[in-house]
Amino acid sequence: MTTLPSDHIADYLLQLGLPDNLSGLELVSQLQIRHLAEFSFSSINALYGEFLSLEETDVFTRVITNRQGGYCFEHNKIACMALAHLGFKVRPVLARVMVNGLDTNPRTHRMTLLTIAGRDYLIDVGFGVKTPILPLPINHNNSLEQGGNQYQIERKGQAVKVSIQAPEQIDLYEVDLGIVYEGDCDVAHFYSHQHPEAGFVNNLVVSRIDSGQRHLIRNLHYLVWNEHTGEHTQCDITGTQQLQGLLQAHFRLQVSMPVIEKTFAKVYERANQQR
Repeated sequence: MTTLPSDHIADYLLQLGLPDNLSGLELVSQLQIRHLAEFSFSSINALYGEFLSLEETDVFTRVITNRQGGYCFEHNKIACMALAHLGFKVRPVLARVMVNGLDTNPRTHRMTLLTIAGRDYLIDVGFGVKTPILPLPINHNNSLEQGGNQYQIERKGQAVKVSIQAPEQIDLYEVDLGIVYEGDCDVAHFYSHQHPEAGFVNNLVVSRIDSGQRHLIRNLHYLVWNEHTGEHTQCDITGTQQLQGLLQAHFRLQVSMPVIEKTFAKVYERANQQR
């Protein structure tokens, strides 16, 4: 499934710090938790305007080695490669994002389908601040709680709808379980980070989920939600030095100041145009 050198995957797994005695679904669960805590979701490169290669070594270098962050087509490709390397039966699937209330959106979200012990699960490490933190069982309709969120799974044939019922009610995505090739992901990825009207080309979105804390930068705002207490805090982002400090301290990202300056200017100009 992958031509990525095994030492790259070994380095990725080492950075996750997974215990040696894990196997099966427990190992997958800890990989998902640790990935979300260690490697931040980020639209910075898409907003900056770079072409983002999905060649395996390029993705690994950008997200894992250089810690520039990434989004679903990067994060979930890395997780899928690592799980395949560990011997799990996995393949990519595409989903129709429904957060904006529309069920006619194109399929622009990559996830991983895991089959283990005759059961299917969705693995996601690339949906931003609302990403499920554990595998989602999808063989039948069910409801489950993860980190303060109540998720609803609706299975109809080859389609799986995932929504949050509490503490807020919101549809996340509808997943098509049909066969997906890397070329399908390449097409959706190209639109998502190159089309002038794509969301990540126009919005700064950065998130990290760790130990019950969900950190989010959404354009000119930094928010933190504590899953255990329900407490929310928020502050405005008013300059590039502040943004750089937040990215380093709370998201473990290494982004150069020229990139930060260009992305901040783009977000600030867009915010002024919308006033």
